[in-house]
Amino acid sequence: MIKILKWVLLASVVMPLSHVAYAQEASSDIIVTASRDPQRVRAPAITLDRAAIDERAPAAIADLFRSVSGLSIRTNSRGESVVRVRGAEERQTTVFLDGAPLATPWDGRVDLALLPAGLIGSVDIVKGASPIEYGANAVGGVVDLRTITAGDQLAVQAEAQVGTYGTVNASALASLPIGDRLSLVAGFGKLERGADRIADPASVPFDLSPSRRRTNTDLSARSLFVAGGYDAGPVELRVSLLNADVARGIAAQGDLNPAISAPRYWRYPDWHLTQLTGTLRWRMGDRATLRVTGWRQWFDQTIDAYRDATYTSLRSREDGSDRTSGARAVLTLDAGATTVRLSGNAQTSTHTQIDARTATGLAQDFIASPALVYRQNLFSGGVEVDDKLGDDLKATFGVSVDHAQTPLTGDKSAQPSLTALGFLGALRWPVSPAFNITASLGRRSRFPSPRELFGEALGRFQPNADLKPERAMLGDLALAWAPSDRIDVNSTVWFSDADDTVAQRIVRVGTVSRRQRFNTSGSFSYGVETTATARLTDDLRAEVSVALQDGKSKRASDGTRQPLLQRPSRQITAALDWNATDDLDLRAELQNIGPATDQGDNGAFVRLPGATSLNFRAFWKVAELKNFGSLTFTASLDNATDALILPQPGLPAPGRTFRIGIRLTPEN
Repeated sequence: MIKILKWVLLASVVMPLSHVAYAQEASSDIIVTASRDPQRVRAPAITLDRAAIDERAPAAIADLFRSVSGLSIRTNSRGESVVRVRGAEERQTTVFLDGAPLATPWDGRVDLALLPAGLIGSVDIVKGASPIEYGANAVGGVVDLRTITAGDQLAVQAEAQVGTYGTVNASALASLPIGDRLSLVAGFGKLERGADRIADPASVPFDLSPSRRRTNTDLSARSLFVAGGYDAGPVELRVSLLNADVARGIAAQGDLNPAISAPRYWRYPDWHLTQLTGTLRWRMGDRATLRVTGWRQWFDQTIDAYRDATYTSLRSREDGSDRTSGARAVLTLDAGATTVRLSGNAQTSTHTQIDARTATGLAQDFIASPALVYRQNLFSGGVEVDDKLGDDLKATFGVSVDHAQTPLTGDKSAQPSLTALGFLGALRWPVSPAFNITASLGRRSRFPSPRELFGEALGRFQPNADLKPERAMLGDLALAWAPSDRIDVNSTVWFSDADDTVAQRIVRVGTVSRRQRFNTSGSFSYGVETTATARLTDDLRAEVSVALQDGKSKRASDGTRQPLLQRPSRQITAALDWNATDDLDLRAELQNIGPATDQGDNGAFVRLPGATSLNFRAFWKVAELKNFGSLTFTASLDNATDALILPQPGLPAPGRTFRIGIRLTPEN
């Protein structure tokens, strides 16, 4: 409690100096998963519009979240760049694209470094208890990605960049209205990288590279996107298709001695994602609106495991194929001062896996095991009500029920179905035109993914089919203050009381050490976030965000407590954005991340040091193109001081990197 009071005091000091610059409305309500009706009260949320996205100069979607307060991006031991909200596990943060879950249900995670940022028009980030219609598993937060939609005239945006160690980022997207009712959007993206840069070679003593090039971190990704829309007045339709093909290597954990431990030496020669999404919005008179979203996802992945860091002799191969179908329906009923939303979600996903081994190290000598088939079905239903409790006090209340089934379990024993209940309560009080208070409290649950229940990860994990759903009580108290058009401040105090959190432990199976997932007693976490902006002059804007958090696990049955892993105690960002001339925009960012704790391969707990990095952006408009917009030269320098940023042992974030390029931005 003393720490909470200290943090509230710090927030009150920082508030007059700080800001959130990104709260904007979405570009198209038809693809918004949880609509932002003025009557609706939600947990704290941040929206990045296209201008805020361009300001970050992202290559991949993962780059969007590196400076958002309360969010972090880390690359895990499988090479996936995953987003976390307030230190929660990545599987506790649900990612949507145009209203459809983007993560493959088998694993419950999606690699955001493989998809180009150029196709994203806006992002909605919900922290705390998310709206009921997001469905099951959104226990920590939600990232809602929305692709670019067509305007009322032809628009083309494109970007091409080159950078450190063969980095190439190229994307183009065109949107075209066709008559009064039809529209079309089409684009492509390309991401290439020869290697990640090592900031501190001492952090990866067993990497074989004689230079700063991190071994086996090359990337080649291609993506295509197309969307069509139809607007018939009361009925709107939109269909989008995303296809991504990737080949890549992933870094081995560079602090592990291969003579003692067993680091992963993996490559992904084939990674294919295709997602088809359709959305319907039907205004059924003045009092009712129906929104329906359906999706179909095809995902195929091959993992090749090698014997050592030379990546010349194969050991085993894992071929996975996933087919997922789902739908969501939300019926909104307007009863004057009261709004009622009825929502339902259904999804089924089938994972087929074939494991193979070779004794010779050659691919042609693989001997495959029989195919194993797993299936998970998820169902959710709920109701939310918006109402006014007084002249100024608005409220939203909701209840939900989530259900999970695993009818196919490969070669593992059958599992019972799981059910979890949830609720949401939120209040908003506009104290004055310049000051608002919002409070929210909710309960959310996450079902174990099939991979957590049954996956062995080529011999690295010991399955545990007895996992229970994770449950969390989430609370927020948010203050929004805008005393003038030059100052905007948001501050939130939050807590998360979690039970049955899934963690990892080291177990001995014969003479081999393996990791195993298990349900802990849970944890209690809390923190404060303050983000603000101050327009110092007409040309100079200052931004500050401070996110502090702490917490502890609950005592296990034997009286011990396990540390909360990979949760930095602080995240601070300060930025200056200067429009030096009408054509030149310069931006500098300082980011500080606090220390954290992680678990080593031997089961011992290790300290991860804090780090401070500097990032610079430059945008110079070099030409105006008639009917097409502006042509801008871009330059980015990330981690300019080559600081060691260590999200987990032996897997540091990239060191100093640069990119230069050209960007075509359509007219507003």
